[in-house]
Amino acid sequence: MRGIKANLVFNVAGPIVSLVVALITTPIYVSHIGLARYGLLAIIWRLLGYFGFLDLGLSRASANALAKLRDSSSRGERAKVLVTAFWINLCLGIAGGIIFYFTGIFFIDHLLTVPADLRPEIETAFPWVACVLPLALVSGLGFGALESRERFLATNVLQVAGTTAGLVVPLLSAVFISPSLSVVVPATVITRGLSVLLFLGFALKGERPLSPRNFDWKRGKTLLSYGGWVSVNNAVGQLLSSVDQLMIGSVLGVAAVAHYSVPMSLVVRSQLLAAALSRTLFPRLSRVTRDEARGLAERALVTLAYAYGAICAPAVVLTRLFLDLWMGKDFGSIAGPIGELLLMGAWINGLSFIFFALLQGQGRPDIQAKVDALLLIPYIILLWFLAGHFGLLGAAASWDLMVAIEAGFVFIASRFHPARLVQLIPPLGFILAAYLYVCISPPAILNAFLAAAVLSAGVSVAAVIFDTNAREFVASLRIPRRSQRVS
Repeated sequence: MRGIKANLVFNVAGPIVSLVVALITTPIYVSHIGLARYGLLAIIWRLLGYFGFLDLGLSRASANALAKLRDSSSRGERAKVLVTAFWINLCLGIAGGIIFYFTGIFFIDHLLTVPADLRPEIETAFPWVACVLPLALVSGLGFGALESRERFLATNVLQVAGTTAGLVVPLLSAVFISPSLSVVVPATVITRGLSVLLFLGFALKGERPLSPRNFDWKRGKTLLSYGGWVSVNNAVGQLLSSVDQLMIGSVLGVAAVAHYSVPMSLVVRSQLLAAALSRTLFPRLSRVTRDEARGLAERALVTLAYAYGAICAPAVVLTRLFLDLWMGKDFGSIAGPIGELLLMGAWINGLSFIFFALLQGQGRPDIQAKVDALLLIPYIILLWFLAGHFGLLGAAASWDLMVAIEAGFVFIASRFHPARLVQLIPPLGFILAAYLYVCISPPAILNAFLAAAVLSAGVSVAAVIFDTNAREFVASLRIPRRSQRVS
């Protein structure tokens, strides 16, 4: 079994490779299909993600159950978990795909401002989009099987291959065949389907023998009792993460969604370290005692605060310049300030990943679901008001406020020691300083890179002072030098 550090490296490296591919393909993609089509695709994939609640939390429930069944004597119980979850998810995915097809068409026809020339493309592409849902639900089972055994290297290799193909193949279709959604969407779905089949084949190969007779209603009820709250959280969480773009599309038009969704996509991808750490810790947090899990999560929280802070603080300063170079100055002038504001909330939201992993690993997924359900209506009202009065910046501010309140609730629910909050002040201070700096006067290229270097160094120094893991890491770098001098 590999250690946490090695698994974390795998879980960080995989998303980084996927991010590089996305950075290369996105501007080419947008230039060939146009802002309106790109905005529509962003909304469609968001809607599809919302329907992921039909998973009923079985993917997470399976991962939690399988993590506790790692020894060879548990092979029969693992087979029951895998086969039961597979058939339930497959049936739910097929039913959900049918529902998604009709409700999605209704939503786009009646609630969004869509150019008339794009409507025929949507009608042709939507049956293909509906086919993604059963694939997505079943693929979660493969992730649970591999990650329960902490096989993160294999998981990330397969993920990167699937993500790369899912970005490149539709792009090639748009460039060499047609930018129409009736071409791009089927190319995406077919590629994703092949990737899911490959992933499942590899993941379940080590779990044989598997048989339909392994289906167990008793095990299914156990999984559903845990997954029910995960499902509620997924449904509400997807709505919380997608309602901003849906509101923008309704109030400001689908073209405005692109100016928001591109920086939001970058912000979400910047959270790869937080996602990787929580993903790495989840199997361990599922197996150990409650006190051991809390201690491990608290140490991880502080380390993540500084490591991600060293990314967010300089990113705030460089976001507008990056978007100018990547997407063009006209696009960057609008999207840049959105990205700067979103990055402040991204740091706070990244810390919540540790809370969620702890709560779910220790069998309390209901807490996160209740918190998100409590925030949903107030967030929609706030988003409608601020987006209507302040445009895209208002939408970004609404998201920042929502994730900050959410983090506060789950911090308390996780019963972390209040002293941990004091250790989080320095990285937050550097991020706030970065945002004030770009608000006062957007820096020129040289000044921006200089400020980014100073901010990154400042967070790093603060980490050595306040974070035990950072001090241990620095000390480990000094040991070989001392031993060489003695020798």
